[in-house]
Amino acid sequence: MKDAVYDEFIDRLRSECDIVSILSEYVPLKKKGKNYWGCCPFHHENTPSFSVTTDKGFFYCFGCQSGGNVFNFLMKIENISFFDAVKILARKMNIPLPQKEKTEQELIREREINKLYRANEMARDFFYACLTKTAYGKQAKEYLQGRGITNEIIESFKIGFAPPAWDKLGQAFLGRGVEQGTLLKSGLAVERSSGDGVYDRFRNRIMFPICDARGRVAGFGGRVVDDSQPKYLNSPETPVFNKRNILFGFDTAHKFIKECGQAIVVEGYMDVITAHAFGIKNVVGSLGTAFSPEQAKMLLRNAEEILFAYDSDAAGQNATLRALSILRNMGANIRVILIPDGKDPDEFIRKHGAEEFKVLIKEAIDFLDYQIKQAFESIDHSNLEGKVAIVSKIVPVLAEANNAVEVNAHIARVSQSLAIDESAIRSEVRKFLFNSKKDKNVNVGKNISNLVVVNTPSIATEQAERHLIRLMCEDKSLISYIQTNLSIEEIQGEHRCEIIKLIFNEYNMGKDTADITWTMLLSEAANAELSRIMLIDIQYDDSIKMVDDCIKSMRLTQLKVLYEQHRLRADELERMGDSRFLQELAESQRINNEINKLHYL
Repeated sequence: MKDAVYDEFIDRLRSECDIVSILSEYVPLKKKGKNYWGCCPFHHENTPSFSVTTDKGFFYCFGCQSGGNVFNFLMKIENISFFDAVKILARKMNIPLPQKEKTEQELIREREINKLYRANEMARDFFYACLTKTAYGKQAKEYLQGRGITNEIIESFKIGFAPPAWDKLGQAFLGRGVEQGTLLKSGLAVERSSGDGVYDRFRNRIMFPICDARGRVAGFGGRVVDDSQPKYLNSPETPVFNKRNILFGFDTAHKFIKECGQAIVVEGYMDVITAHAFGIKNVVGSLGTAFSPEQAKMLLRNAEEILFAYDSDAAGQNATLRALSILRNMGANIRVILIPDGKDPDEFIRKHGAEEFKVLIKEAIDFLDYQIKQAFESIDHSNLEGKVAIVSKIVPVLAEANNAVEVNAHIARVSQSLAIDESAIRSEVRKFLFNSKKDKNVNVGKNISNLVVVNTPSIATEQAERHLIRLMCEDKSLISYIQTNLSIEEIQGEHRCEIIKLIFNEYNMGKDTADITWTMLLSEAANAELSRIMLIDIQYDDSIKMVDDCIKSMRLTQLKVLYEQHRLRADELERMGDSRFLQELAESQRINNEINKLHYL
């Protein structure tokens, strides 16, 4: 279908569907006031904070900040793509899907993708049969049984075995009509250096099918049963397999992750399989130690908290730090499970059982604690040199933290452990902040105090920006007026800026902003923010006056921030003996005059 037809179809689904009826299939809802309320399906709660507005067609959870329209809900609850959500909603409403006119290139690609998935499914069944029904898999099966892997677990994960012959799979598949090109593209075979035929990539290995979020076999991981190298071998990157976008076990774990609001990330296949076998089913594997931002986003759509249980060796510890850094930049709630005696999760669970591992989960430590712990364990701090090294290592971590109470507690603890004065550590933190920002902000003069001021939009600004968005959504005639009187640079909230930019863009292109289709272009976080905004109940008599008041409030807040920046920089420069502090004082006075003028408008 053409884009216009597609947009019209989506808007028809949205306008004709009863969002309360659709969501009630997943969440018990009760009417309270104008909206419907229930316990959020995306995190565990006892008091309902999940709200659905029927007239606007949005949902929002005040607990976990999930939100959006009916399509966003289906995507999140079913863990599916937008197009699949459209198909599900159409099916629920008994509305036939219009047929899309695909280009020849799209048809060719679709056929190629289907061939790869089909080849992988056939390979999964081939490996599984080799393990469970042939003499080839005897040694591998004994190895698995020795690791506590039962026949039920083998069947559940469809664990298999690649026979030692060079072309057992290849010959079998070619005989069944699978093209040699498909074997190569899927990564199941490798072309011989002579160019004469292919040979099997996986030989004499226990095989773990790696599925995507929809349960389709995207690739494989193979483990040797002897001492040969490499110990583990994964499928190469293919059109359907990219390690950055896949988590081992996620296809079965995601529903358990949603139920408990917590995801546990481990390294290896056996870590995942053993955890699931012992009833700990919210566990996924990162396919090695290279945890990616894409994997982080997958988990954050389903979990409030992410715990890491990587191996205790040096590689595992370094990988944990890299992964924590990725997630911390995304604002995630993260902790680390400490496994004693240098064991991995698989070995610990098999030896001590699920209940002992659950104790480790409860005792997991946060990001700061972990990094400080690593610093103390990796550096000899019995002498002055070691103490200086530890402080140097943890200062950047403390400087990046945004919770002053937490930072103060850690500084006190480190001070006591190293027997050095707290003020010395605080001085190093301030110095690090100043130096790290100096190059980028030499003419701004940021320090600890005004960094907090700049990065935290005031409640008044948040409210004003939300009201402007709500007004534009309710009355598109206000869009032109707001666009004329407000600069995008004046919007402080990242997600609200995204929403306003899109509203302006859609309006300027002559599109009807009353249609729901434009919200499909928003990021997940911006969509959640829009949902929250649509639940706001605002009262006003004069919409233009309301807009003017909102813009005035935003400008006053920004001027106050600028005033603080220049005032604080003046103080900083004066302490440094820099005469430029007089210029900063003059600028702060000029800004203060502007603030006074606005107050009288």
